[in-house]
Formats: sequence, structure tokens, C-alpha cells
Amino acid sequence: MGDDEKRKAFLKGFEEGLKSAWREIGSLTTRGYSSTELGVLAKSKLAVLFRDVEAMESRLIEEEGIPVVGGGELSARSDIGRRGVYLVREPKAERVFSLFSDLLQTNARGLCITRIHPDDLRSRYPIEGAGFIWLSKSAGGTAKGMAVAEPSALVDIATAISDFASDGGNAAVVLEGLEYMISQNGFASIMRFLQKVNEKITLNDSYLLISANPAAMKEQEYRLLAKEVAAEI
Repeated sequence: MGDDEKRKAFLKGFEEGLKSAWREIGSLTTRGYSSTELGVLAKSKLAVLFRDVEAMESRLIEEEGIPVVGGGELSARSDIGRRGVYLVREPKAERVFSLFSDLLQTNARGLCITRIHPDDLRSRYPIEGAGFIWLSKSAGGTAKGMAVAEPSALVDIATAISDFASDGGNAAVVLEGLEYMISQNGFASIMRFLQKVNEKITLNDSYLLISANPAAMKEQEYRLLAKEVAAEI
């Protein structure tokens, strides 16, 4: 490819990138976000642009069979690969607990943060060794075999996750009740919460599995969440 063709290809890609960015901005402004929320969403998008590049590379490899970034091939991922945060796509929280149980069988330390009462989960899944934080507005901060946290107590929940992951690493944390937490706190607050715990989970060689139902969320919000995590499974 000659210099003139390279320049034209670059400018074409640059133009398409700008169009895509402005289309997304236009879409967000019609959804009623405040200026603060738009700022948070923009920063989140910028932080994970490399994942869009990876997705485009994967598409080009499938269509043309030619890797374009760095000359290498994209590595295949199993359901749960490297340590980090994962969105588990499901209409009802079931598979996330099975995956969580599997991690516990590998001697990971377990913490379950859930809107479902822990006694119900213990009767359905082999997760006896895990600690529990029940998301509830019930009075009191503790109950038998578990802690209790209000869904709006994001700082406390994030601190609990961070402290648990930091206490020796090799932690497996499951979060069930994402849509409920969004309804109680707003999406922008949940994005900040996820960004904070994502860093702690990754730095401490641990896992966070989040049950998520895309059909129960705004499409754009789910896409932003998905771009913030290691993978969807």
C-alpha cells in the first residue's frame, strides 16, 4: 500500500471514529442523563477504547483472516479465564452461583453479596464455606451467618469487596441484585462502584462474578457495563 493509500485509509478510519463518537453522544443526550452522568460515561468509554479495537480486530480476522493489530492473533477465552470482573448474562440468577461454587471447589475464598436470602442459597448450592452480605433494607447490620447491607450503601459494599480481595488474594466474589442496586442508586453511581472494585479485584488476583439480565436494563447502560469488565459469559 502506497503512502497516499495509507493516508486515505487513516483519514477514513478517523472520520468513522468521529462519526461513531458523536452518534453515541447524541444517543446519550436523548436518554435524560445529567451533565455529571455524561461525564462519568465519557470517562468510562475512554478508559476501555482498547476493547473496541480488539473487537474490531476480531471482526476483521473473521471476515478477512488477517490480524491487523500487532500482527498477532487474538487469544481464545474460556468462560472464566484470567482473574477479573465478569458479567454473567442470565434472565435469572442461577448460573452465577454454579460458577461461584466451581471456584470455591478450587479453594478460592468466597464472598456472596446477594438480594436472595443466604439460607435459600445455602439450601440450593454447595457454597457453605462462603461469607454472605444480604442486600436488604431490614433493620440491623448483622444476622445469623451473614452481614446485612442496604443496597444504597455502595461505599460499604465496595469496601467489603476490596478488603476481602486484599486479604490474601485468590478471592471469588459473587454479586446478585445488580438491577436492584441500579434502581436504588442510579446508573452513574453503579458505574463508579464497579470501576472501584474492578481495580481491587484485578490487583489482588481475584474474581468478581456479577449476575446481569440485559433485558432488564437500558441497552446503552448494559453495553457500558460490559465494556468495563473482563468479559461477558
